[in-house]
Amino acid sequence: MNRKIFHFIWISALLSGSVLASQVTVDEDSMQLMDDRNKSLSSNIALKDASSAKEDARALAEMFADVETYFAQKGKGDAVDWSKQSRELSAEITRYVAANDFDHASQSAVTLSKTCKACHQIYKTED
Repeated sequence: MNRKIFHFIWISALLSGSVLASQVTVDEDSMQLMDDRNKSLSSNIALKDASSAKEDARALAEMFADVETYFAQKGKGDAVDWSKQSRELSAEITRYVAANDFDHASQSAVTLSKTCKACHQIYKTED
C-alpha cells in the first residue's frame, strides 16, 4: 500500500514539475527586448543588412512563439492570434530578406509593428 502511495506522489511530482517547466512568462522586460529587436529589424531592413535583419526576424519569431504560448495559457484568443500573425510575419520577413526583397520585407515589418500595437492597446497594462 505504501509503495502505491509513494508511486502516486512521485508521478504527481513529476507531472507537476513538467507542467511548471512548460509555463512561459512574458513580462515587461521581455516585451522591451522584443520592442528593441523590432526597432533593430526595421533599421537593418532599411540599411539592407540582410544578415542582421534575418537574425532579428529569427529572434522575433522565437519570442512571438513564447508570447503565443503565454496567451494561450491565459485563454486570450485574440492575443494568441496576434502573436501567431506576428510570428508568421517574422518568418515572412526572413524569406523576403533572403531573397533580397527589402521593399516587401519593409512592408511586412510595418504590418508587424501595427500588430504589436493592436495587442498592446488591450494587453499592455494587464499582467
